[in-house]
Amino acid sequence: MRSRVKRLLTPVVNHLLTEKLPASAAPAGPRPAVYRRILETRPVPMPAQSDLELHMLVSERDFLRSIWALKSFFHYSGLPARLVIQSDGSLTPASLDHYREHFPGCSIHADHDHVVRDALAGHPLCQFFLGHHAISKKLLHPLLLSRADYLLIMDSDILWFRRSEAIADCVRDRLSFYVDGGTEAYARNRRFMETALDLHPARNVNSGMIGYRRTAFLHLPFIEDALGKLADVPRDQLLESIGYIDAYVDIHAEDARATLCWWVMEQTIYSLLMGRDQGHRSLRSWSHWRPFHPMDETHQFTNTPVMKKTAMIHYISDATHNQFFPVGVEHLLRRGCLNQWSSPGSIAKPHSKSRP
Repeated sequence: MRSRVKRLLTPVVNHLLTEKLPASAAPAGPRPAVYRRILETRPVPMPAQSDLELHMLVSERDFLRSIWALKSFFHYSGLPARLVIQSDGSLTPASLDHYREHFPGCSIHADHDHVVRDALAGHPLCQFFLGHHAISKKLLHPLLLSRADYLLIMDSDILWFRRSEAIADCVRDRLSFYVDGGTEAYARNRRFMETALDLHPARNVNSGMIGYRRTAFLHLPFIEDALGKLADVPRDQLLESIGYIDAYVDIHAEDARATLCWWVMEQTIYSLLMGRDQGHRSLRSWSHWRPFHPMDETHQFTNTPVMKKTAMIHYISDATHNQFFPVGVEHLLRRGCLNQWSSPGSIAKPHSKSRP
């Protein structure tokens, strides 16, 4: 009976909530040549001065994806951020030139590791993290190199579809925020961090889209101490401590640092910094959608449809799901974004509620 009701209700729910676009426009397969036409759209000039910065860590592999992510952000978000591109070390000179061409006035950090390393003098574990994994640049470089006080950190696998009033309000009020990921992917598990390490992360932090005041998060002694606690767990507690595991983690290694997934370390530190900030906002994702608020703007993750109120979708694990281009970008294409973004005056102006 329940499945029968669900079958009857699904078309109604889809009609009311999902954005309708002509199915006939959907291609038979990926269209890389069409996706590269984003490089023919007009530039988005950056503000000469702004106390709001958007930081993105990018690899060469994700270059084209990042251009789509950024163009959709500047078109739909209405936030007057100045862009800062952080290379993981693999971006080519041609790709760096593309960022300068498409986002004139942006800042590019391609060879600033020595500056950050010098700023980390007296914090050996922070320096170790910097040299050990490129993901450290998503945490340490914004904290130490930014010129603005309020920072947005966005991954290159996010597409925007409309303005998020919730995020704009956090920016306006200078409140730290993150989108609730529904699960916790931390270097050590929550229970162990709280009971054994006296560390208290915010719940379900996904650092793909976060915002915070730099001066509120720039606590190098706290970050150094947290890294020490996370990295140097006593041998007899290692199995109890295991958090997120990827292919490079050896939970039986003699070296405690080899039992850590360093790929989620910046997310873990961000969750701890959020946990110290009693005023932080956790924004609901579509997976935590409340049925009695069906028209709320939504912040979503992979395997969810573009709703009428979808603000952004984070296409996590896209190497597995393959949805960023054939689903998300194709949806923007069916909206006519390439024509809109190629014509003068097409990029949305910053909303009056979002102060610089």
